[in-house]
Amino acid sequence: MVDLQRLIISFMLALAIAVTQIGAVAAQDTTTPLTGTVQTITLETNTTTSVTTVVVTYIDVTGVIQTVRLSVETATSLGLVTTDSTTGTPVVVVNDSAKGQPVTIDPTTVITDPTGETTEAEHPVGSKLSDFFGELLGVDYDTIMAAHENGTGFGVIAQALWMTIKLKGNADTFQAIIEAKKTGDYSNLILPDGSTSTATNWGQFKKGFTDKGDKNNLGPVMSGKANNGNGNQDKDNKPDKGKDKGDKGKGKP
Repeated sequence: MVDLQRLIISFMLALAIAVTQIGAVAAQDTTTPLTGTVQTITLETNTTTSVTTVVVTYIDVTGVIQTVRLSVETATSLGLVTTDSTTGTPVVVVNDSAKGQPVTIDPTTVITDPTGETTEAEHPVGSKLSDFFGELLGVDYDTIMAAHENGTGFGVIAQALWMTIKLKGNADTFQAIIEAKKTGDYSNLILPDGSTSTATNWGQFKKGFTDKGDKNNLGPVMSGKANNGNGNQDKDNKPDKGKDKGDKGKGKP
């Protein structure tokens, strides 16, 4: 029994030492220079930031192909690219003679995020509204989200966008409506009939834009059933009930 306990203790100690050694190796790898033979050198320019980076593939000492991204400055210092300024504007040029040559790269200079920024996914409601109203009104996603982030709900934003259509307005009109909703002052806004609004609250102001049967709100936009051709929803073309009812057998003399 004692021997078994000693065996277990010895095994646990050996495991602990092994883990410690592996951890030390892993920590060491984060600072160990990356060495190998250059295979390819490619320039990539981000279309949003216009920043050019250098993508390098190399075969490491174990024979595995690795890929790293470097700044132009780092790649230049390693002789992987050159900068030609003869035209007045610096132009980065790949140094083809560096291919097939050994290279040693400081791992701390490797770029892990080519843009240096994280891209935030668009809000699904804001995106849907901008897709639906954007081309017609010139109200983009950022304008809609700015209104939302300043405390305006998407329901009110959708109503304001429908109102903007009825006024044949644009992004400025939309923002004026949103501002009036926040301040409670509607005196500078014009109603579809051309009159100046005398509303003292949002409910009163909306009445000046609402026709019987209108469904100008967020729901139809999100469901894909909205029609922004004239600011109104398509209405079912239902036949009038009772039309010609009882006409049968009632011919005129």
